[in-house]
Amino acid sequence: MEEKKEQFFEKHLLDLAARAYQRNYPAFTDFMTTKEYRILNRCQGKFSGVTAICFGGHEDCSRMMGGFFPDSFTDAALSMFPIVCIRIAAKNGKYAQTLTHRDYLGAILNLGLERSVIGDIRLCDQTAFIFCKKDFASFILEQLSMVKHTTVYCEIVENMIEIPPQKFEEIQRTVSSLRLDNVVAAMIGSSRKRAVELITQGNVVAGYEERSAVSFNCKQDMIISIRGYGRYRLDIPSDSITKKGKQKIIIYKYI
Repeated sequence: MEEKKEQFFEKHLLDLAARAYQRNYPAFTDFMTTKEYRILNRCQGKFSGVTAICFGGHEDCSRMMGGFFPDSFTDAALSMFPIVCIRIAAKNGKYAQTLTHRDYLGAILNLGLERSVIGDIRLCDQTAFIFCKKDFASFILEQLSMVKHTTVYCEIVENMIEIPPQKFEEIQRTVSSLRLDNVVAAMIGSSRKRAVELITQGNVVAGYEERSAVSFNCKQDMIISIRGYGRYRLDIPSDSITKKGKQKIIIYKYI
């Protein structure tokens, strides 16, 4: 079943690339999963007459669309992506709940929208910045009035400068090696046994691929998503070996 899904998505990408080339106008995917992103990268050599570019609406977005551009469009590529950013905030901050990424996403999906039309959800104080497909922005503006028990208002962010940078929680750890099980355990603050369970059960995506081998060697700046725990970026400082031979790492957890 999974293989058929991958084949179907690959065909979809090739169809979009062919459409962009034939019409001499860009064509776009929805927001992609990590697996779909990996398939697009794998297919790069198969796209004829177009350039494939990924973008999520802001320079540091992690959930992205794929865009196929004839050569004449590549200079203006990012501005042509059909992505809108919506600001969602409590109407009365005094009575607002503390809302999470999951709360905002759940409220939007409860409107009947698919996950593929929603990109990154970025939190800043009591405000959320939601990247979505342009075709669905008006619907969200009209229909979304509550997130959990908090009454909210929505508006389009007109100026990209207003969008805050992605926030991270910085965590410093040491590990015996850069094996995936060691790194995952450090990221979630658990035992190596728990990390092994998560990896072997298919709950860990590293470098945009699901990893089931606990001995997989992690690399600098690798993005690691752990189901139920969140998304992380790995930093391996230079001269990062301790006197006891352990590896220093810095973990940036997406907030």
